[in-house]
Amino acid sequence: MEKTLPDFIADELIARIYVGDLKPGDRLPAERQLAEQLRVDRTSLRMALRTLNRMHLIRSVRGSGITVMDFHKHAGLDFLAAILDIPELELGTDIKLQSVDAFNSIIAGLIHQQVEGVLDAAWVAQVRDLLQAQMQLLDGEPWSDSLLQQLTVLDLQLQDALLYQRGGILVELTANSTRPLRMAVINELFSIIDIRGYLEFHQDLIMKIGTGQLPVPDVAGYYFQYAVKLTEPLKDYYRRQPQAPRLRASPLQVALERQTASA
Repeated sequence: MEKTLPDFIADELIARIYVGDLKPGDRLPAERQLAEQLRVDRTSLRMALRTLNRMHLIRSVRGSGITVMDFHKHAGLDFLAAILDIPELELGTDIKLQSVDAFNSIIAGLIHQQVEGVLDAAWVAQVRDLLQAQMQLLDGEPWSDSLLQQLTVLDLQLQDALLYQRGGILVELTANSTRPLRMAVINELFSIIDIRGYLEFHQDLIMKIGTGQLPVPDVAGYYFQYAVKLTEPLKDYYRRQPQAPRLRASPLQVALERQTASA
């Protein structure tokens, strides 16, 4: 569905909260004043504020106005999904660092769950096909941004094959919310690692599990150690070049200008 004006107003306020322009404890201007500042009608503004209230980003108290909440303490997956759906918002490196650590642990644990008992033959075939498709791309095309993007998309599908197979509802919702973030991190990781070596490791992992060379109880630790080593250069890059979240442009103003141009 296309975003409406209230959606863009909500994006504007959500982005300002995320980058710190609106801090916990700040009070928003009165409704009429805020609508004038944003150059929007009050009905659309109210609808946007309801969205923020449902996300626990603001609190309205009669007689005291609207106060900005601390999203670290109160917001949920809907806030994460929202910030990842704002093209004008640069997330910063902190959230990328945290996502690398989180998914290293999650994926290692899910691989262990997947290989316990009898392996799902259809899942194994899907993983092999995705790895093979990536290898064929590496063999058949010169390096380019387009090739990097294709490899990234296939690797995201590889992650999803595991996350949605064994994750359960909480992991599935997290996977849904973090897809743009995971895409960005995979793309940056693939820019600095030996992708062929990465693919060969995963192919070898499947063989070792299937032949019993790697005992099932050791799978999670084995994969986690590899993932930590693999992603350390990317994490080091994030640490050496830290970037705070920032807005490249106002989501609302971009939408209003687009609306004006098409009128």
